Amino acid sequence: MNTWNLTPLLNQREYTETEKTVLNYFFTNIDKNIYCAKNTLSSQLWAFLMGQYSRTHISLRDRFLQLFEDAKKALEKGVIEKKDYVSLEDLAYDINNDNKNSLEFFENKASNFLKKWGVQFGHNSLKDTDRIRYAIEGISQVFTKVIESPFPALWDFQEKSTRYIPFWKENIIIPDEVKESKYWEEIVALNNKFIDVYENSLVNVKQTLVDNNVFKKEAFGSERAYENTLIAKTFDICRYLLPSSVSTSLGASFSTRILEAHLTHMLSHPLSEIRMIAQTMHEEWLKLSPGLLKHVWENEFKKVSRQKTSSATEKLIEKYSNKEDEIHQWIEDSNRVNIIHKWDLDNNILASCLFERWRKSGISYNESLEIVSKMSEEEKEDLMNDCLWDRGQFDRMPRALQHTSVMVEFLVDFWAYRDLQRHRASQQLWQWASSVHGYDYPEMIDLPWMEEFKKNYDEIMMESVNLGKKIIEENIYLLEYTCALGHLIRTTFEMNPGQVAYVIELRTTPQWHHSYRNLFIETYNQISAIAPIFSKYIRVGNKLDKDGRKKQEEIEEKNRKTLGI
Repeated sequence: MNTWNLTPLLNQREYTETEKTVLNYFFTNIDKNIYCAKNTLSSQLWAFLMGQYSRTHISLRDRFLQLFEDAKKALEKGVIEKKDYVSLEDLAYDINNDNKNSLEFFENKASNFLKKWGVQFGHNSLKDTDRIRYAIEGISQVFTKVIESPFPALWDFQEKSTRYIPFWKENIIIPDEVKESKYWEEIVALNNKFIDVYENSLVNVKQTLVDNNVFKKEAFGSERAYENTLIAKTFDICRYLLPSSVSTSLGASFSTRILEAHLTHMLSHPLSEIRMIAQTMHEEWLKLSPGLLKHVWENEFKKVSRQKTSSATEKLIEKYSNKEDEIHQWIEDSNRVNIIHKWDLDNNILASCLFERWRKSGISYNESLEIVSKMSEEEKEDLMNDCLWDRGQFDRMPRALQHTSVMVEFLVDFWAYRDLQRHRASQQLWQWASSVHGYDYPEMIDLPWMEEFKKNYDEIMMESVNLGKKIIEENIYLLEYTCALGHLIRTTFEMNPGQVAYVIELRTTPQWHHSYRNLFIETYNQISAIAPIFSKYIRVGNKLDKDGRKKQEEIEEKNRKTLGI
């Protein structure tokens, strides 16, 4: 199998000899969209790059080179001293002369400078990135989900954000399977139209937000915070139009064992894009550690099993299901969340507390359940309070909450699922991207001054739905190249109560997007009905808080000023 690039290199340009020296020292190549960080790149530097990766349109290699410009600006502004500064030219000279002491000096100084952002102002998740590390660029939006679905779910990812950077027509991927379809011209035309409407909407929606004074400039602490909030909201609305075939970039870290199994799964995928990605990932890792990834190949069992079960399920569903095609355009939040099965959460949580804490006689779990069944409501309230009341803002739920579970089915737009999938402490299934369920609307769509956007949006989303109905009869897998991020998908999450609380608390904070904020507020409402005692200790956000994005941008602007960049 050839391992070419499906799209041009990200920000392709000719590097100087100095830049080539530095990049080849830290990365496995400078001419592919998939490359690894070598062991010469420290974990702290990698973590910092991952923290910035989702908010820049440039490649990881170029972002690394930009660090030297950032440090230079910080030096000029007096944020760092001359003794703490290393130029790109100095580093290239030390690499060429194998000056290990100077290289160590660079690592120390760079880490001291960068950890302020990567640790003090960054995210705790960035501390996990010390494993097999990839930059995977020029892949479709939908197949980032394949890469991000190892089993078991042990990984770390940072994907380019659709909230902070734009996408263009040259980002569209049209693989060989599409070109072989009798509908390929319609598929290409649809994807091009998605991007055309998206690009036009970016300009029009932003101006509409300004004209209607949606964000009052005088309420912001700086011009930059106002502008960033305005741009983020524009992307929030318009990214529903991004086709699933548009290419993006992904930073990925795996353990060797998980990667070995996952590459085998990817090499057995029915579409060539993901098989090519897997082969290239394998080639790049072999450059770093050829002795570890020996058991990576296409798996015949996975292929045969997929074919047999796909055929069998189609016959069974046709025989027993009375469900007619549903094209959704708007669904109430209460119908987007469906709790499939649940334990008696309150009683099982309390039984787990008794089981874990009572060590004198070593009672069994069944005995713990029996005791809870005899307790009064007041005693249950008191025990839950003892277990959870003192939990701080960043404290995890106790281990006692891991022995029960809730399985929840969501009907959610594809782009929101891109964020939700990152909650790896859960068991997940999804039905892949398609237009068969119809689509969701971005916020503000029903305001009078958004009429033109809504008209254009409805037209192209329904065009995708109708094309999908034809393609599904030819090749069901091609549906994944004919939908947009606004189309709805079905997915299931199985989580223990601690995980449920964590996701609800994280995803209902004001700065997050309304789509999954509303989804998890509704999840909280349904959890409250089945676990009234436990749910009191879940800190759910306020659905009506509209200032979260403004607050977040002002915090980040303050951090940038502190660092002098």
